[in-house]
Amino acid sequence: MLTGELKRKIDAIWQAFYDENMAQNSDVVNQLTTLMFIKMLDDRQTSLEAQASIIGIQPKQKDLIFKSGNYVNEELSINIPYEELRWKNFKNLNPKDLSNRIKNYVFPFIKGLGGSPEAEESEIQELTAFSRFAQNIAYGFDEKERLLVTVVDKLSDPELDFSNLDIMGDFYEYLIDGKISGQFRTPRHIITMANEIIKPRLGEKIIDPACGTAGFLIGAAQYIRDHQGTELINVGKKRVFTNDTFYGVDTDKNMDRIGCMNLMLHGIRKPHITPDSLLEGENARDFLGSFDIIEANPPFAANLVKNSTNGGLLTITNTTATELLFVALFTKLLKTGGRCISIVPDGVLFGSDNAHKNLRAELIDRQKLIAVISMPSGIFQPYSGVKTSFIYFQKTTPTADHKVWFYNMEADGYSLNAKRQPIEANDIPDVVARFNNLTAEVDRLRTEKSFMVPLSEIRENGYDLSFNRYKKTVREAKVYRPTSEIMDDLDANQAEIAKGLAELRKMLGE
Repeated sequence: MLTGELKRKIDAIWQAFYDENMAQNSDVVNQLTTLMFIKMLDDRQTSLEAQASIIGIQPKQKDLIFKSGNYVNEELSINIPYEELRWKNFKNLNPKDLSNRIKNYVFPFIKGLGGSPEAEESEIQELTAFSRFAQNIAYGFDEKERLLVTVVDKLSDPELDFSNLDIMGDFYEYLIDGKISGQFRTPRHIITMANEIIKPRLGEKIIDPACGTAGFLIGAAQYIRDHQGTELINVGKKRVFTNDTFYGVDTDKNMDRIGCMNLMLHGIRKPHITPDSLLEGENARDFLGSFDIIEANPPFAANLVKNSTNGGLLTITNTTATELLFVALFTKLLKTGGRCISIVPDGVLFGSDNAHKNLRAELIDRQKLIAVISMPSGIFQPYSGVKTSFIYFQKTTPTADHKVWFYNMEADGYSLNAKRQPIEANDIPDVVARFNNLTAEVDRLRTEKSFMVPLSEIRENGYDLSFNRYKKTVREAKVYRPTSEIMDDLDANQAEIAKGLAELRKMLGE
């Protein structure tokens, strides 16, 4: 949890960029993320060296990013001691020398890490994953040396120790929150609800095929830590968790870079982030049938070019609409028995054309749709007011007597306007509690906020999955007074009015 003081320090970093007229948030995030990665390399090695010194040994060279001797890059005519590439050894340079060191030496070094065999074999190989996304980052401080000095100085704050993941994960989340143009993050409490429903387990492979800043993956990692933390003491299980569990894909390379950094700062040593679109061509081929869990909030209201769309998805839903294609993709990525929870716009649940109906038929007839959780408009304010729902399904054939659980969530603990201020009303605890006891939901009435609907009824209703299709509204009968009684009252009123008029004329002498 960030303190108010740390938040003020982050705000001061942003203010420094604004003061130098660098107000394009995506550019600022790229530069800050890269500088943070550079500092992370040094902080991690400093921590490793400190641990080794406690027991009186030297770390193995293969475990170090900054080795003994010189870093040599013949193509760029670089020959410089590794020590001079470390944050602690250049952070106090004068503005001109600091800019020269980072631009001409440190940037080429970090970009080269991704293709370094030595780094790939290192115990801190996770740090090289980010360097693959650094290839297209241009140095952003030309003629802004004063800004660079300010930012380096603020990131050098002793409180910002990048080996302390409890602090740095929250630091980075706050740093990027709302700062990336065209992107919005799924609120953390909504991600937490999703993970309390899907319940990821240690050893399961988890993917978000539209990962953005990797919020769902980070939420899944936290759920596993909270529920299986003692098992992570085992070295082998910890290695699987940090190196072979979390996968993400995004078409935006900026998001890939940010998501990769976000995962590393939350303790995922080797995040598998791929810059790609799994909806197009045969790009998804290597991912098919590979995952135990999918968690996602894919982009809505976008369309692909038909002839570039993955043909396997078109057999499920013949469309170019991404909100439909992503759900079709999920069915292909899961292993048999795998589970998916995804946010979808409500139009997916009741759209009347064949593409919508065929996709819902896939979920009902050939997958096991477990739950549809309707969420209120405003969940994604101030970015979007679109009405959305969670769908949760498993890749397996449903039984004939299977029923789908519907829940109408009306409040999430925050106001549903642009301010999103905390309020008392919150259905999320009830959603989770009821989902975890579905046997008790079987006899719930259709007038309640949650109930079960058999597959046969859903088929009879054209595979409609909207909550209101199955909800029953009880209207209270109104009891009206007898007409004769009303007429008697009118007569009495008329008599009273006549009496009053007569008295008024008498007063006026008429």
